[in-house]
Amino acid sequence: MNETPAPEAEVVVRAPLTPEPRPEVYPLLSQDRISRNPFFNKAPNPSHTPFSAPRPPSSAPKIPQGSPRVMPSPQFFIGIALVVVVLVAGYFVANQFASASVEIIPLTETATLDNEFTAQKEKGGSVLAFQFMSLSEEKTKEVPATTEQKIQKKATGKVVIYNAYSGDSQRLIKNTRLETPDHKIFRIDESVVVPGAKVSGGKVLTAGSVEAVVFADAPGKEYNIGLSDFTIPGFKGDPRYTKFTARSKGDSPLSGGFSGTVKVPSEEDVVSAQKELKEGLKSLAIEKARAQVPEGVTFFPGSMILKFEEVPQEFSENEKAKVVVRATVSVFFFDTELLAKAITEVVLPKYADTSLELSNKDDLAFTFVDPVDNVVLSDLTHIKFRITGDGNFVGKIDTEKLSQELAGKSKGSFTEAVSAQSNIKKANSTIFPVWKKVFPADPAKISIKIIKE
Repeated sequence: MNETPAPEAEVVVRAPLTPEPRPEVYPLLSQDRISRNPFFNKAPNPSHTPFSAPRPPSSAPKIPQGSPRVMPSPQFFIGIALVVVVLVAGYFVANQFASASVEIIPLTETATLDNEFTAQKEKGGSVLAFQFMSLSEEKTKEVPATTEQKIQKKATGKVVIYNAYSGDSQRLIKNTRLETPDHKIFRIDESVVVPGAKVSGGKVLTAGSVEAVVFADAPGKEYNIGLSDFTIPGFKGDPRYTKFTARSKGDSPLSGGFSGTVKVPSEEDVVSAQKELKEGLKSLAIEKARAQVPEGVTFFPGSMILKFEEVPQEFSENEKAKVVVRATVSVFFFDTELLAKAITEVVLPKYADTSLELSNKDDLAFTFVDPVDNVVLSDLTHIKFRITGDGNFVGKIDTEKLSQELAGKSKGSFTEAVSAQSNIKKANSTIFPVWKKVFPADPAKISIKIIKE
């Protein structure tokens, strides 16, 4: 065997066989290695931590463990607070300004009247009574004076005669003399009865009185004395002399006396002027009476008595003369509620306890049963009258009383409150805001409107 030399060996240096450091066995896989592996790059799950066990479902969302807690922003709480404030304020305002409206159609009835009634003078209470008012108005017109005439005219006017002597009445016959302090004599033109005085404990409290027309004992301007006091010369030497007196009225002073030759207007001109003045005075006196009649009373065209008085002419020597006419209107009027009740009880007895009013009083005819033209109207203690025509009766609604009854009540009580009033035919109500079921506690916030059919 030949010995062959071995080739020169290369020296190979190897890494030492000492084991390299390895990651921890637990967890089995390093978190860094997993994060570097694309296979494990999954979408984040907000409900649990990676590799955590599934959690049982819950109605409320769970905050991931180890994640920061998210708190609502301050703006969120401010918005909630504003909403609450607005709702509370809206509710308060709606209730504060709550209101109600009520529409009512009153009862209406028609009845034919041809009935007689009696009224006492200012009795009061529930008895039908009348009141009396009288006033005067004058108008003047100048007319041409074309005819000469010798005139003998006595002054005339009105006086009030007083009885402060006793409680007994005293009759004074026609032409009874009255004397002024300067001894001018006037006479009454008609017989009158002076009522007795009101006496208590033997003392006169109020003198009885009556109105009378007087004229001068002789013609002439010297009797145009205006206002004056008088005694009754026929009672001289009698205790009645100082207790029976008279005084001229301010609205009818003593005037018109004349004696001499003057120019006067023709009879035709005087009659024409008087007719014109009466027409103007009629409407003027009636309107004046209407303006002075107090509220809450009723009068009819027929309950006004209009009288004309031709005032004596004031004669002069120029070419003009004055024609003067005086109108006196006397009005009898009645308490509106008592009159309507008295008429209702007669013509609509089934509504005797219902508050009704006459809506067409001016269309009804009023006439006095007993004549009153020739009596002293102020002395009347009772009157009888007749009313005829078709009367329209309408339920009278006391809106103030009804609003007080509804205040603070539930809407369901509205029907009951309305049904209790027989003078109401129909009614409906509306409350604002719509969710409220109770009328406002303040009656002023309940408006009531009357609708007539």
